This record gives sequence, C-alpha cells and structure tokens, in this order.
Amino acid sequence: MFAAPMADSAKPEEQPMDDVWKAAAYGNLDRTKEFIQTDPQLVNKPDATGCANFTRQIQPDANSAPQVKSTDSFVFQLPRDLPPFRSRTFKLPFHPPFTTRFLPLQWAALNNRVAVATYLIERGAAVNATDNDKQTPLHWACVRGSLPCAELLLRHGARLDQADCRGYDPIHVAAQYGHTGMIYHFKMRWNAEIDSHDSDGRSPLHWAAYKGFPDTVRLLLFADCRIARPDKEGCTPLHWAAIRGKSEAAHILAQAGGVALLEARDAEGSTPAQLATEKGHKSLGFFLANLQARLGKRSFWEEKGMAVVCLSLILGLVVMFVHLIVMAPGMTQMDVHAAGWSWIVVLTSGAGLYFMYMVSYCDPGFLDTGVKGHGNGIEPGSPVVSGKLCRNGYGRVSSNEASSKLNAALNHPELWSGNWGSMCTTCRIIKPWGAKHCGVTNRCVRRFDHYCPWMGNTIGKRNHRNFVVFLCLETVAMAAAFIVALQRLRQGGPTPSQWTYTGMVAFIVCDVAVLFPVLMLTGAQLSQVFRNITTNELSNAHRYQWLKDDNGRFNNPFDRGCQSNTMRFCQIVEDEEEIQRRVVMSVREMGEMLKEKGESMV
Repeated sequence: MFAAPMADSAKPEEQPMDDVWKAAAYGNLDRTKEFIQTDPQLVNKPDATGCANFTRQIQPDANSAPQVKSTDSFVFQLPRDLPPFRSRTFKLPFHPPFTTRFLPLQWAALNNRVAVATYLIERGAAVNATDNDKQTPLHWACVRGSLPCAELLLRHGARLDQADCRGYDPIHVAAQYGHTGMIYHFKMRWNAEIDSHDSDGRSPLHWAAYKGFPDTVRLLLFADCRIARPDKEGCTPLHWAAIRGKSEAAHILAQAGGVALLEARDAEGSTPAQLATEKGHKSLGFFLANLQARLGKRSFWEEKGMAVVCLSLILGLVVMFVHLIVMAPGMTQMDVHAAGWSWIVVLTSGAGLYFMYMVSYCDPGFLDTGVKGHGNGIEPGSPVVSGKLCRNGYGRVSSNEASSKLNAALNHPELWSGNWGSMCTTCRIIKPWGAKHCGVTNRCVRRFDHYCPWMGNTIGKRNHRNFVVFLCLETVAMAAAFIVALQRLRQGGPTPSQWTYTGMVAFIVCDVAVLFPVLMLTGAQLSQVFRNITTNELSNAHRYQWLKDDNGRFNNPFDRGCQSNTMRFCQIVEDEEEIQRRVVMSVREMGEMLKEKGESMV
C-alpha cells in the first residue's frame, strides 16, 4: 500500500518494488529481472490480491508513449456516474478492484512498459494468458492506448479476437476509451475485425457512441461498421448517443444513417429523438426530430421552392419597372440618359437570371463518392434516404471489390497523420482541404461555401463565381432601377394620374426593400473573395485549427493579398489544384491512347 501520489519529477525507481508485479507496473527492468531470476515461475503467476496492492496513482515512464496524465488512475476503476435507463445499463470492461488477480505482463501492458514486457515474453510469459475475467494483456494495453506494447504483444502471437467473460475483445476496450489511432492500427496492420459484438450484442460502435468519442465513431463508420445493428435492447448506436446526450457523436451517426436510422425504434418502441428528450437532452432531441422530418421524401416544390420565389421576385420587379416606370402613363417622355439606364436595368436583370440558372442547376463541385453498398446500408450521395433497412436488418453488404476499395481509402496520408476529421462517413471519402459535407444535398462539395435556399443548390467551387456574378448583376440592376425611378418621379409629367405616382412609389419601396439585403450579401461575398475565405470557414473558424495561429487567434493561411485572391477567384491565374487535376487527366488520357496502340508508357 502506498501513501500519497508521486510528484511529476519523481522516478519510478524511488518507489519500493517488493514484488515482480509492482516492478513490472512501474517499469523497473532491473528489479523485474531480479525477481524472475530468483523464481522463473513468477513470469506467469498472478499476484495475490490484484488491484488491492495498487490503491494510489502512478506516473507513466516519461519516455513511454502515449503519455498519461498524473490524474489518471493507475488501475481501471468502475465509474459511478452511469445513468440507468430502464433495464439498460452498460457494463464496463473490467470488474472493480479486489476481484481479479493480474499477471506481470498485464501490469506492464497497462502502463506501456515495453522493455519489461519484452523481457517477460523472452522468459516465457504467455501473451494470451488470461486472468479470472479472461482478460489478456492486450485487453489491458487497450485501456490506456499503449500501442507500442500492443504491437509487441501482437508480434508474439496475441489474439485480437479473444474475448473476455463479457464478450469484450481488445477492439471493444479501445473503443470504450476512445483510442482511435489504436483501432486504426489494428485494422490496417493486422486486419482486425472491428465490428464484432459482445455478450450484449453491442459492437465497438455502440461503445464509441455511448462514450461520445466522435473521431472513433468516424473511423468505425468509415471502416464498414454496421450503423443500424441493434443490441439485445434493440438500441442502435444512435440510441445510446441520444441517451447520453453526446451531441457530436449523434450528429455524425444521424448524418451517416439517414432517416432509416432516425426512425429506428428500440425494444420499447422509442426513437433516438424521443430518448434524447426523455433523458433531458432537449436540444439534441430537437435536432434529431427536425433532421428526421427534413430528410423525409421531399417534392420538387420543397426542394426548389425558395428558388421559385427568388425567380418570381426578380421577374416581378422587372415587370413593375417596365410598366410603372418606363411606360408610366401621363409622364414626360424619357430622355436619352434615363433610357440608357433603363436598358441597363433590363439587360443586367436578364443576365442575372441566366447566372441564377447556372448556379441552381450547375454541379457545385460534388466529390465522387466512395464504396457503394457500404456498411451503413445507404447509397452514398443519395439526397433522400427513406424506407426500411436492408434485408439482413443490419445494412451490410460484403464484397471483395468493396473491401479492396475500402482498404485503399483507409490507407490515406491524412489518416496516417491522425486527421480523423477528414473522413466523410456518408460519402466514404477522404475530404480534401476546404471540402465539406452538405447536409441538404447529402454530398461532399469541394470548396464548400454554403447552401443557398434561394438558389436551391449548394454554393461550391464550380458555381461560386457564378453566384457572385449573379449578386453583382442584380445589385446593379436594382440600384439603376432606383435611380431611374427617382428621376422619373421628380420629372413629373403633363397629365399624370394619382395611380401613376402611387405605382412609382410602390416600386421604389419594393426595390429598396430587396436592394438592401442583396447589397449586404454582395458585400459579404466580395469581402470573402478579396480575403480568399469561404462562408463556412468564417462561421466555423473556432472549430478549424488550421485557421488559428500559435496564440489561438484567427489566421487565414490562404490569404495572398486582395489582387492575387481576386485573380485566382476569377481564374485569371489558374489554381494549383486545377493544374494538378489537368496533369493527372493528361497522363491518364495519354495512357489510354498508348494502350489503344498496344504500347506502354514505361
């Protein structure tokens, strides 16, 4: 029994190591050798009292990775804040202390003592030996994300599919503690099965959702875990995220699962939105309920309704201008200058309508989707998801081609560097810089700016320029119409009626009411063009670390000056991304041409 916690500067060697289990836990290789040389049988012998000998907190070795904070418990303790939900209670991977006797290799694996673990294995320690709860050293390595020690165990024959008495395999434990990098390593290096289920029918995805680890949820979904799979309680991962109020994890699951997952009911007939509201997470419940209603099958009018209103508004203003201003009965004939400005109004309005059509029906820069028939049971890129789950109830389609494409997608530099946010679990792709998944169109868009309901389309890389031109043209048209209307109103005429003046005033009021918001939107868009930044980046700058400097302040690394930014936006200077794309396409076309001729590029 130890007294007070050890200070940060204290060394493990300063602690009394009176048995091999303490020596292995503290990483004292010399003391471990002394005990093993004295009694070789200790290498596979459990301690006498298990966790009871370690009631204090222990610092990890400074050279070991990953680092564990000084406030972390040395042994796993059963949390006390697990909210019961009817009969639903999650059981954690390890029993409370004093019930299990642990092996030296387990203590070394828990604290990432690679040198000690190596010595124990060399002296005959069984890597798949279990304690009273059938937990292996690999289970304990996954508690703290001891990846170097886990890799050592796997190289010496440790099994990733070995479950304990509750059905938890090492992947379950890693998911329970949010060790995303470890799960990724197991999948890529050892081709581990990451969608197994425990004795309660819960997969690692259930646990990641329950504990609220968004990066782990992203990786498991991307790696083909079954999102709609129910446990013995009939709960999907989204149900458990809703019960615990894990908003970010719930958002990811809801976006990836679509309306079929949102409408899924547990054994007691409750949807995730109902469970979230029942447990007091009202904002999350409102979000899920609203998303469920919004993802239902929509008509053409529901999808393009605002665009129709915008078109009608522009045409109405043009008709009012021609009828009430240009052809005003009883007014003096327009002079040359007024007629010229009138033609500017009509022509710019017509050109604006053309660009509006281009914005509404052009591809905004949709990225190609990944594997079709993936584990979510939903076709990637589908804007509307409706109906029931797949026939097997879990939404999983196995295919060798799909597996190969999935492995290729997982083997990406962004994932090797730990950038889990670059994964799109719906489209099944690794998003490039600036790309974002649009929740309305349900597609990833390159250089995503925002979704404009007035256009009925997403504003992205390919139609952003047309959108800005549309705003500028309509702003000029309405400003010119306002000037002409004021001039005509002041000019008067020989026999104008009261209705003529009333119509002109009505047009001026309508024109100004539309001009001011359009002018503000145009100014905001031009300001972003001059700064080379998008609306999405500005609104989510607090979430994007690459938009912050070392002091945490806003910093745009893509700003190259107003002139350079404008020239790149107008494609006067070609974008590097576009140049690279053209090079790749040229090489591909050349390869196809040579293939037709029966030649080789090498």
